Amino acid sequence: MMMRMLATVVLVVVLALGAGPALAADPAPAKLGIGLGLTGPLAFLSQQYLRGLRAAVAEANAEGGVGGGRKLELIERDHKGIPSEAVAVAKRFIEQDRVDIVDLDLPSTVPIAVQAVTRQARIAQITGYGFATGVVEQNNPYHFRTCTNVDLLAGALGDVMSGIPGNKTIAMLAPNDDYGRGAIKALTAALEKKGSTKVVFADYYERDQTDFTAILLKMKSLNPDSLYIDVRWPANVTVLKQMAELGLKKTLFGSVNFFNSKLVERAGALLEGAYMSVSWAPVFPDAASKKFVEVYQRLHKELPDDSAGLGWTAGLTVVAALRAAGPGADREAIRAALAKLEVQAPQGVIKFDARGDARVPAHVLQFKNGVYQLVR
Repeated sequence: MMMRMLATVVLVVVLALGAGPALAADPAPAKLGIGLGLTGPLAFLSQQYLRGLRAAVAEANAEGGVGGGRKLELIERDHKGIPSEAVAVAKRFIEQDRVDIVDLDLPSTVPIAVQAVTRQARIAQITGYGFATGVVEQNNPYHFRTCTNVDLLAGALGDVMSGIPGNKTIAMLAPNDDYGRGAIKALTAALEKKGSTKVVFADYYERDQTDFTAILLKMKSLNPDSLYIDVRWPANVTVLKQMAELGLKKTLFGSVNFFNSKLVERAGALLEGAYMSVSWAPVFPDAASKKFVEVYQRLHKELPDDSAGLGWTAGLTVVAALRAAGPGADREAIRAALAKLEVQAPQGVIKFDARGDARVPAHVLQFKNGVYQLVR
């Protein structure tokens, strides 16, 4: 009888010990609210950015999470690229989803508009895809930009423009928004500073524009030595084809909007020889870039582009900040962790200045012999 009772006690203890881990609740995840223009004219760039961000979150969770056994959870919402919609999304992240940190991107007008909300709520805001100058001019100590900026992009491309023999004049086309106007302003200033290539024409296109013939004919009539065409996907396919139809063949410059595998598939021959400013490309040889490419290819079975790289780096920054702040950290602790952060990303070291700007360098690619090559 005693032996039977002892066996029963042992069995109960064993079962209790075995059930212990199963009954223990996992720590509540940390939450990142990501708002993008997942529909609308910026859907392609937004989807690529999101793929890179998801890859960074998946890798961090596979490596143990963000501290204290917590995983990082993405709360994804679409603001359609409309600033007023983005403000509503930001409020929902903060008031309903109870996120720890937010990232609202694409176009630059979105992170600018949202900062009134994040500053008031005292919640850290990451901008991973906002090149415009105004993004870091909102006097918001809770805002941090992890990407390069329009001035650095213009400086890098301006160096290449100025170095091409005989490139004395250029005509420009960019989107009619803060990004496009800022890009042309910064590039014009960079060229004036060098005293080299003169801007003889600049114009802007609307988001829904599909015919660029009138603008291209005006450019052709001025006979510039080169062209700066900064047109987003898929309208950039149309522009290149209309340029060919009009016989407008000049040294061609552009932005990250020319760094696109889909564009190569549909108009690669028309892109041959073009230069473009970027923040990152898979040809970068550093260890951080190699790891990103390896993880991204494993998840998506293809090479990442610049937009995906921006999302990955925003994710790396969020993960590093949450780990540094520690489990259970409040919003102020997360902000403080970001302010002191130093992270090696594919684009360079992410370390914020007094305005919350990482100022990572910009680079230039050339599409030559059917492939993208790093030239600066």
